[in-house]
Amino acid sequence: MKFLLIALIIVTPFFCGCRKTSSTTAYTSTAYITGPDYGMTMCSGGYFIKIDTVTTLTRFSTLPASSGIDLATATFPIHVRLNWHYQTTPDPCGIIVIDAIAAD
Repeated sequence: MKFLLIALIIVTPFFCGCRKTSSTTAYTSTAYITGPDYGMTMCSGGYFIKIDTVTTLTRFSTLPASSGIDLATATFPIHVRLNWHYQTTPDPCGIIVIDAIAAD
């Protein structure tokens, strides 16, 4: 009985160890959402965004639902960190799809 109790005390920490998983997103870019695009051209609509590594004019239509950013009530510019890709390649309109975003 004593042996069983000692074995249980020794083995218990191995089965009850913490398993911490990282749910932190690593962002690849920083940017400023500068406001809505009210233009009336084929490439207009959505919102303007100035991404740190892109020199051309860039736009996006929607944000991921989990972003927590409400563009209807936001005060622009909004500094953000994000992961993104072009909607189509090559994209003459510079429209991107935002995969993950967080406001700073």
